[in-house]
Amino acid sequence: MGKLQNKIYVVTGANSGIGLAAAESFAEQGAEVVLVCRNEARGRAAQQKIQQTSGNENIHLEIADFSSLRSISTLADRLLARYPRIDVLCNNAGGANAGRKLTAEGFELTFATNHLSGFLLTKKLLPSLLDHEGDPARVVFTSSLGHKNSPLDFDDLGLEKDYGTLKAYGRSKLMNLLTARELHKRYGDSKLIASSFHPGAVRTPIWSKGGILARLIGLVMYPFMWSIEKGADTFIWLASAEDAEVLSAEGSYFFDRRKPRIAQFATDEAAAELWHVSEQLIEPYFEA
Repeated sequence: MGKLQNKIYVVTGANSGIGLAAAESFAEQGAEVVLVCRNEARGRAAQQKIQQTSGNENIHLEIADFSSLRSISTLADRLLARYPRIDVLCNNAGGANAGRKLTAEGFELTFATNHLSGFLLTKKLLPSLLDHEGDPARVVFTSSLGHKNSPLDFDDLGLEKDYGTLKAYGRSKLMNLLTARELHKRYGDSKLIASSFHPGAVRTPIWSKGGILARLIGLVMYPFMWSIEKGADTFIWLASAEDAEVLSAEGSYFFDRRKPRIAQFATDEAAAELWHVSEQLIEPYFEA
């Protein structure tokens, strides 16, 4: 029996890396954990590993494709039907892509996977996140120092003009930071704590999936990278600790349990505009 007993945690991108490490920690602390994964075989392996290491059988698996808004919409419907109350949503799923690709629904892949799907999931789960008589619910976004790479171009969110792997990834991580900020602005008074964080340069598979440049960066930096456990520390802290800094996060961005400086272009105005544009883009899938 841990301090998170009777709490429901939903963790996306939970079959490897910091998502798996965080889910394992929540399970060890007694939470009922929902692992949201794209690959069923890897998801089952993660589920079994967590159950064995934590001794917690309340570990569930949901399969969803974050490159498909329709898939995420149906995932949200399943979660809403099963969980009238969700205590913590960890928006961790994401990745990098070597070249510009479009999803079947016509969105640039990094934009859809790293931002739009998490935004849609968060919006649809608000009834369960805001249904709290006790402790406030929490929503944690995995952002990155890469958010400083480039400001958003609202005339070209799909990067048709000048695509680059690091630019696409960095802008999507900026969107995660801005979404956490705007989420707090809109729902902070409704007992919802939102935050985002940079895990550090962590030894995860993401470096092998972003093309030649990302693989080279990963190869050169690997000896200096943080372990997965250290990278997950701030994630776990924001999602489960009762520290004053966490309870008063107010949409803030963290690194190593501190609030570093963020990009000058990560403004309230950009957050509000991104929220408005994103709502328009997900509208056809909201009731899908």
